[in-house]
Amino acid sequence: MAQQPQAAINVEIIDEKPLKKYVMEKPRYNTLLIDPSLEEIMINGPDVPVFIYHRQYGVCETNLHLSNSEIMAIIKDAERTSTDKIDITHPFLDARLPDGSRMNATIPPATPTGPTITIRKFSEEPFSIIDLILAGTLSVDLAAFLWMAVEGQRNYPLNILVIGGTGSGKTTTLNNLLAFVPVEERIITIEDVRELSLPNRPNVVRMEGSSGRAAVTMNDLLINALRMRPDRLVIGEVRSTEAQTLFSAMNVGHSAVGTVHANSPAESMARLSNYPMNVPKSALPLVDLIIVQQKIKTNVGLKRRITGVVEVSKSESELGVSFNEVYHYDIKTDDVKRTSLPSGKMQKLSERSGIGLSELKQKQQEKAEVLQSLVDDRMTTFAKVQDVIQRKNIEETTGGADLSSLDQGQDLGRLLK
Repeated sequence: MAQQPQAAINVEIIDEKPLKKYVMEKPRYNTLLIDPSLEEIMINGPDVPVFIYHRQYGVCETNLHLSNSEIMAIIKDAERTSTDKIDITHPFLDARLPDGSRMNATIPPATPTGPTITIRKFSEEPFSIIDLILAGTLSVDLAAFLWMAVEGQRNYPLNILVIGGTGSGKTTTLNNLLAFVPVEERIITIEDVRELSLPNRPNVVRMEGSSGRAAVTMNDLLINALRMRPDRLVIGEVRSTEAQTLFSAMNVGHSAVGTVHANSPAESMARLSNYPMNVPKSALPLVDLIIVQQKIKTNVGLKRRITGVVEVSKSESELGVSFNEVYHYDIKTDDVKRTSLPSGKMQKLSERSGIGLSELKQKQQEKAEVLQSLVDDRMTTFAKVQDVIQRKNIEETTGGADLSSLDQGQDLGRLLK
């Protein structure tokens, strides 16, 4: 069993503003590395407090100070496992730590006051959709709707963007959308920094960009991925020229999901159509669904919420698209609810699958019941939740065949045999 870190969160009020401190009994760098409640470690230079980003409390100051030599020792240790090198002519380093976390380091002259380190920690056990429901990020009803949108009755899977600000939970939501993808599909993930985690998927290829002297861009990876017979393209974050390639792929029938850094659907479309992404406005309606995610600060910490789900359609507006909000967050009740607006995408799914709207609604209700049973049982392990979801997907395609004899938690590839 992994050693549990010995630390506490203290909150001080300074100038009427709360200052959160992460206090360790014995201030050590390794304590930060093993604490599963931390998302990022920020070393801003020698002999100043190290900061962390806590899953519940957000940014906290720690009681750890590292000297110049201690920081450089950490950087040099990471450099040994990296394909890149750091020196005064190239004062940057991107490296992967043994646990899968990603490190970015800088040294003078890039940071004149001394070396810095930023670590994005990698979680071996990802949050499941049941974790998100229990945390209030979304409702069971919305999760079932997203399941319908991703699975698409194997006829009309939607192209989906998850948007939001830094730390809003976009990648976690994206990761959980992939649990709904039918098990027989080939998923190609493309990330600048590896964050997605898909345990037990039998047909996944994970691609990762690299920087430094031997750079491999997201666009390089995406162009190559199109030669790999993808059923589902997954872009960790769309932010540069790969956007044009992605929309070209969607235009010829490739299904895609990804994230964009934006605060509203209109802002996401504007960003996509402007430099450096430069997607033609005529192509923007290829996005079917936008999930809006926000980080909400409260007196007791941070809450991550899906605050809206919007369908995208072609229009004569300046952006060339219109938005139909089918789910909306109610701040008074702290819940995301179905709006009264009809879903145009479910209507299209009905037309393409030959399944009536009333039957599709029944299928969504059945999916909601499956998810609710997992919530009631507090089954939160990602692999087990994914297993139950895929059993339901296969049950629908086999006309309700009994799958109870199959062992839960097995590699999903065995469900196809």
